[in-house]
Amino acid sequence: MPSRFAKTDAGREEIRLGRHKLSRSMRNLLLLVDESRPAEQWLQLVHGATEADLQHLMAQGLVAPHVDAASAPMPLSGRAPASLSDALAQLSYDQLYTLLTSQARDRLGLIAGYRFVLEVEKAGGVEDLRKLAERFLNLVKQHQGEAAERQMRVVLCMAA
Repeated sequence: MPSRFAKTDAGREEIRLGRHKLSRSMRNLLLLVDESRPAEQWLQLVHGATEADLQHLMAQGLVAPHVDAASAPMPLSGRAPASLSDALAQLSYDQLYTLLTSQARDRLGLIAGYRFVLEVEKAGGVEDLRKLAERFLNLVKQHQGEAAERQMRVVLCMAA
């Protein structure tokens, strides 16, 4: 797990509008988390918060790993994938399915997100999902810009 996280624009919007059904501990964690402290400290400060809560917030696009110029994000395995293809090769069908379906609507909008989830549902296997993940990054770039696409790349690499 990366050591520091920051709220995304979607996370700030969630605080204002409360569209996701977040548990109390997840909502409190979302309210507090920022890059000023390591994730472990935030988890200790929020009663009932777990690493799974933080993973859920990340999968929903509400928080993202904080990346500064001095350090590159490292995946759970302890070594960074050499490329996006390497990261995708490390992810299972279930991991890719969950990540893509959880991010589609927030990243692509209601209609485009729904269409993309239908494509994910039709995927015949993990290789199809890997191709869809690469296509998803292009769609994110078209809908939200390069910064959002880079952020999504980090999420994919962190999941590996």
